Amino acid sequence: MKNWMFSLKAAVIGVAIVLAPACGNGRGLPEINGVKGPFFNVIDGKLLITMKFLNFTGIDAGAKFPLGLVHGDLKESAIEFAPNFEDGGMMLSLYADATDLENMDIGVGTGNTLPDGRPVPGIPGGELQDSLRIDAEFKVGKTQLAPSFYFHKKFFGLWMPFGFETAGISGYWNVWIKEKNVGFLGIVGNDNEGRKAGGVLLLRLENLKNRSLKRLLEQSERNPHRIY
Repeated sequence: MKNWMFSLKAAVIGVAIVLAPACGNGRGLPEINGVKGPFFNVIDGKLLITMKFLNFTGIDAGAKFPLGLVHGDLKESAIEFAPNFEDGGMMLSLYADATDLENMDIGVGTGNTLPDGRPVPGIPGGELQDSLRIDAEFKVGKTQLAPSFYFHKKFFGLWMPFGFETAGISGYWNVWIKEKNVGFLGIVGNDNEGRKAGGVLLLRLENLKNRSLKRLLEQSERNPHRIY
């Protein structure tokens, strides 16, 4: 395990390799000061992806939004922003229904970068071709969330701005579940043009059809409210 320590004004940001729980197979995922995750679990037949934002404070409420509001084919998928009782701050949870993602029709796509014009990490040229990007806004109390969703025939993506500085530090990792590379996680650092840090998660739709993962999803459907 390696740790890289960087000064961040009066604070220090550490990038460390941590193990993903539940469905993970021992491969590393990053942990950044103030952000924990993403963590991957399965519940009620859905892939549950959770990120903790420890520096979000003073928010006493949460909300869960069906992603059908963003794209009509995502009838069983949802995004949730809620207080993090265990560690403090807030949690962002994505409930991704594999059937929703398999049956999704994006229609006519274009080339898309990040909402602020920066390249999408992990994509050659930084532009996800033939894709649909939907920039959403959800209000939780007085806090405005501005995630963006990417729809593509091979990928489903989520961009979430963190709203704090990382001294330009970025990091990129493959995500493995049940011995399959199911996606890519990119932490994009802030820059000198005032664009804030954020995280990109791209899921490979084809590898979500993995037989072992399918069996686990079916098992979780038969045992509701149990987390795997």
